[in-house]
Formats: sequence, structure tokens, C-alpha cells
Amino acid sequence: MYGSGFCRVYNEFGWNVYPEVFGERLLRWLDRNGIPVRTALDLGCGTGVLCRVLSAAGISASGVDLSEAMVAVARENAPGLRFDVGDMVTWRPERPVDLVTCTGDALNHLFGLGDVARVFENAAGYLTPGGVFVFDLLSEGEIPDDEPFVLRYSDTVSARFRTSREDGAVRLHIDVFEQDVLKFEEDILEKVHDIGAVTALLEKAGLTLMQCGHRLLPDEGADAATWFVAARKGTETGK
Repeated sequence: MYGSGFCRVYNEFGWNVYPEVFGERLLRWLDRNGIPVRTALDLGCGTGVLCRVLSAAGISASGVDLSEAMVAVARENAPGLRFDVGDMVTWRPERPVDLVTCTGDALNHLFGLGDVARVFENAAGYLTPGGVFVFDLLSEGEIPDDEPFVLRYSDTVSARFRTSREDGAVRLHIDVFEQDVLKFEEDILEKVHDIGAVTALLEKAGLTLMQCGHRLLPDEGADAATWFVAARKGTETGK
């Protein structure tokens, strides 16, 4: 669970770049694949940036996140959109949606494949026929060496990152400093799931795998350390 201090740093000092870039690529991906989207739900929405990008493109977007602090920031970032505090494993929107997203390693916060399966089963239930589920996953190659590094966000704020590997997971410890004084720290643990097992769960949930690779678009944004996966719900007449 992210604390309020960390969420503020996350929001204000550059960590929103990923959902902004991903959102623009996702819109191009949808266009290239001829997938019409009117409504979207972002699972593990964080500070609401992806929802804001989708909304700017005319999509009715909403988000859910387990962190009350993240949702509070999301509501400030996009006051016209709906953001709820909830567990994506059990969360169900009031109405079906055309697009479900889950990015920024959000699924890696789930340690059991049983919980991942429940997310997929729920999404298959509330996606409209022909709707798509697009998500990313941390991969084994993304786990860096255990060498601390520092990012300076402003003249007064900096963060020190340390990573370690343990039992198929990666632990990220973050110390945030202001005027070189430790203000707070955050400890994040993520599970590295087997991509083959994950895609098998998609098929079991009734979603047809569209693509799985280290980039969402074939000519943009290669990242050999991250899996980008898309699956589609069948139409009313079949898959």
C-alpha cells in the first residue's frame, strides 16, 4: 500500500511519464487494430494519468486502486472522472466496459496466480463483447542489480532506490529526501509471474490472446524487460 507522501512524490516528480507515453501508444494500438472504445476501466489506476489520457481522446474512463492515497491524487488530477478505492481482484464496475487496462506492474503486486486468474475472470465478465484487456508485467530481465542509485527530482527533493531479489520476487526500497533529510521511505515487493502461466489463465477465463511481447506497437517502444499483453473477449456469436 502506497503512503500519501510517496504518492505525492510519484505524482509531482516525473513518474507519470510512463502512463502518459503508454496511453498515447495504446490509443494508436486501438486505432491500428480497428477496436472502437467508448468506455474504459483502469485497474490499479494509481494517480489517474492513463484515465486522463483516454478521457482526452473522448473515452469515458474510470479507475480503481487499492491505495486511498493514490485515488486521492487521481481525483485531483482528473476531477471530472470517477476513481474508486477497491481491490482489483474482486472489483466490478456498475456497467460493462469496452477496454480494461492494468499497467505499471500492477498485476505483479498480486503474489498468487489464483488472484491473477480472478482478475481475468472478472474482466471477462464485465468486458463488452469484442472488448479488450491490455496489461503489462514485470519480467525476469527487468530485475536490476542490487546497486543503489539516486534520482534528483528538484533542487530540494531526491530519492534513493535499492533493489533486491528474493524467491521469485523483487523488492524495491525507496528513501525520499528533502534538503538531504530523510522524509519518508517506501518498501515495494513485486512477484515475477511466468508469462506462459499468465497467458494460459487468460485463455481459461475465456479471453483470446491477441499479442504478447516486449512492445505494444511493433515499431515503437521496445522494452525487453516488460511484457505487454492484449486479449479480447469474443463476440456474442463466438470468439
